[in-house]
Amino acid sequence: MLRTLALGMLVSFPLVSLAQSITMPVDDLKKEQNGAVQPAPSLAAPSVQLSPTTPAPDQKKYDERVEVTGSHIRKIDVEGASPILTVNRKDIEKTNYNSVSDIMRDTTVSAFGSARESSGSNAAGVASIDLRGLGADNTLVLLNGQRLPTDAVTGYVDINLIPTAAVERVDVLKDGSSAVYGSDALAGVVNMITRKDFNGSEVTMSQTTPEYKGGKRQDISLVNGVSKGKFSMVNVVQYRNNEVVYSRDRKFSNTALSPTGNPGSYSQNGGTSYADPNCPANLIHHTPDGDECRINTGDFSTQLPALQQVSLFHDNTLNVGSRLKFNTRLMGTRKTVQWQYAPQPGQFTIPAAVAATLGPNGGPMPNTDPTQDLDVSYRTLGLGNRESHITTTGFNALEDVGVELGKGWSLDVIGSHNIVRTKDNGVNGYVLGAKLKDAIATGRINPFRTTGNDFSGLQYTTTHDTEAQYSAGEIKASGPILEMPAGDLSVAVGADVGYARYQDSIDDASLNKQVLSNTGSNGKGSRDTRSAFAEVSVPITKKLDLSLAERYDRFSDFGESVNPKASVAYRPAKSLLMRASAGTGFKAPLMQSLYGSANQSAEWIIDQVSCDREKAKGAAGDLTQCQPQQHTVFSGGNRNLKPEHSVAFNAGTVFQPNKDVAMGFDLFHMRIKDVVGIDYDDAIRAEAQFGKQYMLDHGVNIHRNAGGFIDKQLGIDAPLLNLSKQEITGIDLQAEYRISKIKLNMAHSQMFYFKQEGFPGMGLRNQLGDSGKPRWRNVAAVSYLPNERHDLTLSANTIAGQRKLDKEQGGSTNNYTTMDLEYSYAWKKVGVFSLGVKNLLDSNPPLDDTQPATPLNVALYDQIGRAFYTGYKATF
Repeated sequence: MLRTLALGMLVSFPLVSLAQSITMPVDDLKKEQNGAVQPAPSLAAPSVQLSPTTPAPDQKKYDERVEVTGSHIRKIDVEGASPILTVNRKDIEKTNYNSVSDIMRDTTVSAFGSARESSGSNAAGVASIDLRGLGADNTLVLLNGQRLPTDAVTGYVDINLIPTAAVERVDVLKDGSSAVYGSDALAGVVNMITRKDFNGSEVTMSQTTPEYKGGKRQDISLVNGVSKGKFSMVNVVQYRNNEVVYSRDRKFSNTALSPTGNPGSYSQNGGTSYADPNCPANLIHHTPDGDECRINTGDFSTQLPALQQVSLFHDNTLNVGSRLKFNTRLMGTRKTVQWQYAPQPGQFTIPAAVAATLGPNGGPMPNTDPTQDLDVSYRTLGLGNRESHITTTGFNALEDVGVELGKGWSLDVIGSHNIVRTKDNGVNGYVLGAKLKDAIATGRINPFRTTGNDFSGLQYTTTHDTEAQYSAGEIKASGPILEMPAGDLSVAVGADVGYARYQDSIDDASLNKQVLSNTGSNGKGSRDTRSAFAEVSVPITKKLDLSLAERYDRFSDFGESVNPKASVAYRPAKSLLMRASAGTGFKAPLMQSLYGSANQSAEWIIDQVSCDREKAKGAAGDLTQCQPQQHTVFSGGNRNLKPEHSVAFNAGTVFQPNKDVAMGFDLFHMRIKDVVGIDYDDAIRAEAQFGKQYMLDHGVNIHRNAGGFIDKQLGIDAPLLNLSKQEITGIDLQAEYRISKIKLNMAHSQMFYFKQEGFPGMGLRNQLGDSGKPRWRNVAAVSYLPNERHDLTLSANTIAGQRKLDKEQGGSTNNYTTMDLEYSYAWKKVGVFSLGVKNLLDSNPPLDDTQPATPLNVALYDQIGRAFYTGYKATF
């Protein structure tokens, strides 16, 4: 780790280096906005959005107060008690990414990575932001300070629906903030601020071309705006196209073994499993239940789906007189995604009379009783790959009426409406189980025959439609109420109402489990919310500020929550800021978790009970049971769920002795209880320690067969319950040094522990360093800036290695570093040209070979490989 820290000081911060840079020279940070000078922020300070209204005469002493993410009170000093990371417009353009989620995924605050576009579900085109590894649904995502609807399946906001070309900056509040924003802000807040006050037109084009086959990306955007007098308007059109990447075309994803193959395997009455005699020897896998014939799904599947998206954005502000403004925003996005997976797997039973004729020479299969039914595990290769086409449409509208009341007071009345609809059609590779069995009975298909099968007419099209809506109204006022020796005592008060609704529906055949190994659930629900909030900012002395906030939320479907927060900022000298905060938070149960119907999933689980029993047998034991295996889990909505609650603390300091040097750190700690979910490994350990009745008392039933193994058909019944708790502690470090034309940046996030109790009674266990939970992340950059026209940056992004999933086999993945090189040249009156290389050294991401079906962690590691990009921006 020390070597990586040293590297961080010598090499570069990823292509978001300037986004994460802690500070910039003071002269570079002062900008003119609406005729007012923005104060130069210090370490990790956010950019700010000034009110566009012209100050009245009695407002002049307040004309530099600005809106700051994390507070409803407008302030002069934008650097405060809560740590904020800001990605500005220049940073966004430097990355050459066409998604905000891609940019945020490369930051250290994205501790365990975030969900990106991937194949395999109707959420294939959905991308998220996950702060501190606490889950994307615990990260509140805002657009200009207003909530966005969550995806009806995943429960978190799809960041892909926000056109990157419309974003002026992204503020990341790295601190729990339910006292200000309400539910979902346990891990932090991501606030995307859109572009305003733009005059002229801007055209941007870019293309990324990977070294290996597939994955090209094109992005074209047009921005047009006018800002004159009392009216301003910005219009954005953006098109992006991400080409498909097939798993077989990347050496780190071309092998992913599944236990259900073609040829397949068979058994009778839950007894020993036998691989099809036609199964190649290298694909036979031995298990405690017998042999399986595996298949390499990497030969068939897409690693990254094809994605096309068109987004439109409009924003206008009209000032009426000196005190009244109207702001209107409209945004629409249409996204299409296509992906494919290996042919449909299935487990089904063939009647004895038919099964007795399917073996060699028209007889029974080897090692079977012709008088008994035959259980078959098989893939329908003759139907071709499973293919899905997904279309998502999103719409957002907002109206904000702002009034300057005088003497520093402002009033805002805001109304918004958001809706997201998704249609997912399974257009190929699916079959009704009954029709497949009929085809086997008539001899059209023999699952143990490698040629001559006739699948014509068996194709079935699945459908899955979802809709999510969020509408809200808010009124808030802020301003000073008392002039104190050290400054104004200011307050903010407000209230809001909201209505959220979701609907999730699939075709009847899938709902009734008639489609071979394809299930799903219907669900719908709605909720009303009522909230009231208040803040006060107290300048105790010229150097010490105290801020207090409290919020009351009431939900129609589970009850109420009250959350306070206190923070202090102390400036003993101009070059030093010391800060601390403490507060509580809560997360309302997802409506999907409350109202979703029963569903079935396949989870990778280590059956520790069976593993320990096999170990006790010594040399006679079969330790394959100690390896991760897929087991069926039955779950579903639970209307008795409670909200999750948290307590969070943050303390840090920012030191900037001069304009060329800055450094700082922030310690963070958080505890969350009543977490919805189960760690299945912990659940099995609890079963071993406390017995079956203990599990039943907590609503969980682990079905086992006569041999004591988890039953393949019955699996695990585990409804959604508030059974888990979490506790995390860590530190964020930042440093910047500038000498002459060279600029060095470094950011490092280190967790000390990530404790979780996955099932009651098992106690908090530190999972840091386990698979998917790296202990630290480091990003660093060195930039050469000879003049305002040239910008050359070399960057590095390092993720700590982790223990492999199967601890019995032992071993860990290595630390992983990617390096990027970027150069841009601003040619006066012609435009800005950029080119670069991502993953300059073509580093292969680490694979966990104990997870044969999913060896690559796509939340942490990119699937593209080395890629070259070019870009051009013209402003006129």
